[in-house]
Amino acid sequence: MDYSQVFTNLQSILKAASSKCKVVDEKFPSRFFEKDPNKIFESYKKFLKPKVDGEGNIKNEDNLPVTTIAERFERGEYLKKQDGFYRLLHDIKLVCTLLIHYYPQGTRTYQLVDKFYKFATELLLRECYRCGITLTDDSSDDQYGAERAAFHKQIANDFIRISTSYSVPYAESYYVSSGDMDLFSSTISKSQLDHRPTEAPNSKFLLNKVIPQIGDEIAPKLGFLAANVSNIPDPTLPPYEMMTKFLHPNWYAMPTTVWLEYGDYKSWAPCFNESGTVIDAGRRGTIWLEKIGYTKLQNMRDAQISAKQIDDVASERNEVAEGKSLAPQGNGEAEIPGVAKTADEKQDVVPIDQLANGRQQENGNTNKIDRESESKPEAGLTEARLPAIKLENLYDWAPGNIIEDDEIEAVSNGSHQKLITELLMEVATLKSKRVAGKVSKPYTREIQLYHKVQRLMRELLLAKQVTKIPQITARSFPVLQANYMGSIPVVRTVQTRKKKYRK
Repeated sequence: MDYSQVFTNLQSILKAASSKCKVVDEKFPSRFFEKDPNKIFESYKKFLKPKVDGEGNIKNEDNLPVTTIAERFERGEYLKKQDGFYRLLHDIKLVCTLLIHYYPQGTRTYQLVDKFYKFATELLLRECYRCGITLTDDSSDDQYGAERAAFHKQIANDFIRISTSYSVPYAESYYVSSGDMDLFSSTISKSQLDHRPTEAPNSKFLLNKVIPQIGDEIAPKLGFLAANVSNIPDPTLPPYEMMTKFLHPNWYAMPTTVWLEYGDYKSWAPCFNESGTVIDAGRRGTIWLEKIGYTKLQNMRDAQISAKQIDDVASERNEVAEGKSLAPQGNGEAEIPGVAKTADEKQDVVPIDQLANGRQQENGNTNKIDRESESKPEAGLTEARLPAIKLENLYDWAPGNIIEDDEIEAVSNGSHQKLITELLMEVATLKSKRVAGKVSKPYTREIQLYHKVQRLMRELLLAKQVTKIPQITARSFPVLQANYMGSIPVVRTVQTRKKKYRK
C-alpha cells in the first residue's frame, strides 16, 4: 500500500473543504508542537507569552518562523514524520482555534471554521482506522515485519490520541423565566474550540446546557414507568388505534413571528443597535467633536478671516485706483456728466472750496461748477430713475422672496451645502449672543438668515424631486410574536342520530 497517496488524497480533500474558510492557508508558528491534544491551547498561550509585549503585539515578528498546512503538505513533512496523522490534526486544531477566537461568535466564517474542524477530525479518524485495518488484513509475507509493525503501532497510537481528544460537546441555549413557564431558545452555535465565556444578551437571560442525546439507548415505554389505573388503554402498547377527529396545530393558519413595524414613529426609531458596543453613539460623537470637529471649525474660521482680509485689501486697492483715475486733467476743470452748459444762460461760477460738500482742490487748480446747470439735470435724473411700483407685487411681497447673489453662485457652483452650513452656524452664534443678553425677540439679521436658509432648502428639495426619503431602522431586537397559552380550541362536529318513527 502506497501511504504517500493517502496524504495526497488528504491534501486535495482538505484544500477543497477549506476553500471558503482558508484554514489550510492560515499561517502559524512552525516551531510550536504539543504532544497532548487536550493542552494545545494552553501550551500555545505559554509559547507566545514571552514573545508578546504589554500591548499584545509580537516582538520581533520578522524573526518568528511561520508556516501553513499547505506548505507542509507540499514539502511532505507529514509523510516523513512517524506521527504524521497526529501532527496533521495538531496543526488543524491549532489553526482552527486561532480563527475561532478571531471571528465573532455566530458569524458565517466562525461556523465554517468549526464545521471544517469537525469534518477534518472525523476524516482523520476514518483514515487511521482504514489504514490499520488494511495492515491487519494484509496477507503478504512481510505482514509482521519490523517496519510494518512499527508503522502499524504508530497509526494505532495516532488513532487513540485523535479519538480521545475528539468528543461531542454539550450545547448551550438561553432561557428566561416568565410568570407561568420557562421559555427556551434554540441552541447557540458555539464551537468546542472557543474558550471564551458565553455572554447572555440580557441580564434576565440565563444559560442552559443541553446534553447530546445518545441514540443507542432505547427509552422504556410509558406503560412500564407508571401504572395504568384508568380504563383507557395505554397508547404505547398494542393493539394500536387511529385517532379520529384529531386536528394538528400545524394545520391552522396561525400568524408567525414578524419584524416590528414602527409605522408613524419611524422618525424616532433607532437606526443601529448598540447592544454589542462599549461606548454609545453620543460619547463617540463627543470624542469626534473634541478630537476632529473643533480643529475643522478653527480651520474654517481662519480661512474665513484670511479671505475677508484679502477682500478688504483688494477693495482698498480698487478705491485707490479709482481715485487716481478721477484726478483732474488738462486745464484743471472736472467735467460732470449729465450737466450741460449753454452760452445764453448766465453762469454763476463758484470755487469748489466754497461748496458745502467739502471737496478739495487738486494740483492748485480750481474746479468751477454752474449751480443752476447742476441742480436741474439732477432733478431730471431722479425722475427718470424711479420705477413704476405695482401694488400687486407690493401686496404679495414676503421676506423670503429676495434672492441674493451668493445664493445664485452657490447653486451654480454646487456649494449650496457649505453655504447652508455657514448660515446655520451664523444663526446659532447670533442666537447664543441674544440668549446670553436675555433678549427674547430675534434680531433682524436672524430673520433674514432664517428666510435665506429656508429658501435654499426649498429650492434644493424641489430640484432633487425626492418622492420618499429612505430611512433604515434597526431590526435586530424588536419583534411581534404570537404566543398561545394552553391548548388550541378545536371545533368538533357532533353527529346526531335521526330518530325513526314507526308509521
